[in-house]
Amino acid sequence: MRKSNSKSQAQPFWSNPETIHHLLDKDIVDSMRRGNEKCSAMMMMDPHFEHKTNQYHIQWSQDDVDTLINGMLIRSLEILRNAKPDNDLFKEEIMWQSTPQFAQVCRYAGYNPVIIREEVRHIMKKYGKTVEVDQLEEFVHWSNFFGELFKEKKGVKVVKQSLMKVLVKHAEDDYELITILKQIGELMDDLYLAGVTSRDVMNQYLANAINS
Repeated sequence: MRKSNSKSQAQPFWSNPETIHHLLDKDIVDSMRRGNEKCSAMMMMDPHFEHKTNQYHIQWSQDDVDTLINGMLIRSLEILRNAKPDNDLFKEEIMWQSTPQFAQVCRYAGYNPVIIREEVRHIMKKYGKTVEVDQLEEFVHWSNFFGELFKEKKGVKVVKQSLMKVLVKHAEDDYELITILKQIGELMDDLYLAGVTSRDVMNQYLANAINS
């Protein structure tokens, strides 16, 4: 059976300026590689999917962007309303709502992030869901998350010397990586000023999360 070249397999809209090229989540790729027939069949029949690069090409309209951004905010608030405080998903949403990314989502949707955060704390307290997030635990969470994402997207080994400068250089073209790195940097500043741990220890932990 003759193999088609990559150009003949490409969809016309993939080259449009409005098309954004997403790398599939690792769990989806792993599922296909394990031979999950349902997942594989679904993706292989999808004209948006490019199997050679594991990319998903989506031509975003402004309505699509609006729906996504508003959906992120609604989903986060619904998790806090329905999940229990000891649930990992609940804790992750509490952490996410302290990030610069959450603030940008709120502003895009037309809300003041400071007011949203204050209202969330007030409502959580009213319903007995007050959670104090440990900053060291938050640093560990975002460092591990960043480490996995950085390995997937960049695949570069790092050392702790001048670590943040090196990471900014590698991630400057990636909004998601830069946003999370900014959050980690702010946590490192807070933890250092509070005397919880040294910058050297935190840089070593972050480097290990990337290199592991």
